[in-house]
Order: sequence, then C-alpha cells, then structure tokens
Amino acid sequence: MILERVTRYLTSPEADSFEELALAAFAYQFENIEPYRLLCQRRDVTPETAADWRQVPPVPAAAFKTLTLAAAPAAEVFRSSGTTGEQRSVHHHPFPDLYRRVIDASFPRFCLPYGGPLPILSLIPSREQLPDSSLSFMADHILSRYGSPESANLFGPRGVEAAKSRSWLGARQREGKPVLILATAFALAQWLDSLDRLGLRFRLPAGTTIFETGGFKGRTAELSREELLGRVQASLGVPPEYVVREYGMTELTSQCYTRVLAGGDPDLFVAPHWVRVRILDPETLEEAPAGAPGLISVFDLANLGSAVHLLTEDLGAAEGDGFRLLGRAAGAELRGCSLVVEELSHPPR
Repeated sequence: MILERVTRYLTSPEADSFEELALAAFAYQFENIEPYRLLCQRRDVTPETAADWRQVPPVPAAAFKTLTLAAAPAAEVFRSSGTTGEQRSVHHHPFPDLYRRVIDASFPRFCLPYGGPLPILSLIPSREQLPDSSLSFMADHILSRYGSPESANLFGPRGVEAAKSRSWLGARQREGKPVLILATAFALAQWLDSLDRLGLRFRLPAGTTIFETGGFKGRTAELSREELLGRVQASLGVPPEYVVREYGMTELTSQCYTRVLAGGDPDLFVAPHWVRVRILDPETLEEAPAGAPGLISVFDLANLGSAVHLLTEDLGAAEGDGFRLLGRAAGAELRGCSLVVEELSHPPR
C-alpha cells in the first residue's frame, strides 16, 4: 500500500524511488479526490500519461479554503490561523501518525544536535488551547517525545506567561545544560519585550537552540529578522547560529528547515529527502531559473492524504540545494493560482 511505502521511505530512502513513489501517490489522489481528478483530466494529465513527478498538476494552497481535499476520512482537521475576517484553510488530514513520523524523521536532524531528552520550553499554544492547529500538534509531539521532565508549555490564554517563563529560564541557567525553545516569531518578540521591560538578561547554557517558526502575519507590530536575532542574543545569550528557522504551513505535512546548527546559511531553507521544492513563474507556472523569484511549489510525499503537489502563496528563489523565502505573493502574482482554484471549484458540466 502506498501509505506503508511512504512511511517506510521517511527513514529508509534506499527502500524506494522518489520518482516511483511520487507517481504512485499521484495515482492514489487521482483515484480518491474527485475535484483533483477532474482538474487533472481537464489538463490531460493522468497516472497513465504522467512520466515525471513535475508533470503532476499542483494544487494551490488557496483551494483548501473552499474545498475538502481528502483521499480518506479525516482523523484530524487542521485550520490556518488567518487574520480577522479572512477565510481559513482547512486541512482534512487522514494520517496523523504519518505526520508524527515526519516530525521524528526531520526535526531531530535539524534541531537536536545533542539528542534528547532535554529541557524544552514551548511558547506555542498547546493542543488543548488550539486543537485544530497543525503547529500545536507538532509542538505537543516534540514536547512529549523529546522533552525531559523539566519541559513546559508556558503559552497561556493571554500569550506568553512571563513570570513562569522567567523562573524557567533562571532554573535552566543555573543547571548549565543546553535547552530547546520552541516559539513563533511573534511570541518570541512578545517574550523578549517582557524581559526588556524588567531589564532582565539571561545567559542560557552553550548549545541552547531556538526553533523559530512563522512571522508576524496579521500583527500590527513587525520586527526585522536581524532585530529579532540581535534581541535574542542580548536577552538570552543565544547566538544567531543557534536559531533554526522552519518553513511549514497548515496545508502541508512536512517542513523545511535552515541548517544553521551544521554551519549552513541562516536564511537558506532545505527540504528532507521525501520533499522536492521548486520555484515557479507566477504567470506560466513553469519552473523559474535559479535565483529568479517565483512561487514556492512543494511536492511532499507525506501530504498523501490531501495534495502531494502544493502551490503556495509564498515567493522564493532557488539557490543550491535549497531556497530563500522572499515573502508573501501579491494579488497580481497569484493570477495563475487563482485560475487553478477556479478550475477546481467549478468542474465542467
């Protein structure tokens, strides 16, 4: 079965071929997701005619706002955060165990150079607070799988629990062992603000790593990445080369990471071996030359239950074996995406 093959491939890439798995996953979704099948037929791309994974029609992330794209009954339903009044994406996820396996096969490689368990502080809402958040699903799994007894989630109903987090930092500083901090960029900035107001400075043990995900979407206050890293070093004693960035989204199952802990470029994202990332021209959806800006397209084998080939609304540029994130696409740049969503939503009569 394709699910078993994909699951095995996460930890044993020699057990199968990415190309063969990609086409098998396409065939599975073609058979089980009707709106997608109709789109592919309209484009004359079927499992019989597709000879390369790049030929598999991508699904725009915006389609998750209006369509149920599920190859099997959902075991988890994840929703994007969105902004006030914005329609949210909904990911009907049939295979949450596959999601957990993805985390286990990628997160330690990029974020746990010293292994585990270790003290982990999460500044990400728990699943109890946000049961439909895929990020909360990930953070809770990391805490339970890799966290030592000193680990804690200190994101409360009003945001970061400042007093408790200060006590946690002080205890870890005294113990002198590396820790891991999970945070969105906004929560991290909020946390640093609370420390600044009290004039507090910590020097967390050498090897401490910060896992930072997301930006300031929908927030009134924004902070450049350089400013954020400078404040992290000043307030926590964690240098920029120990701040790992993650690129993920509600509509995907896998994540991309920066390789800073291995001495890599702090702004270059790389994908695990079961994911392929390309940069596509917004107008033609053809692959853009290296270095040229375009829409980020992700072929994620672990997204087997919904859309293995996803066209995001983010701009990026390919470089070496990774890509740089350039920000969100403007409306004009999403014309190609909009046309595909329209095709998916209005099948031919």
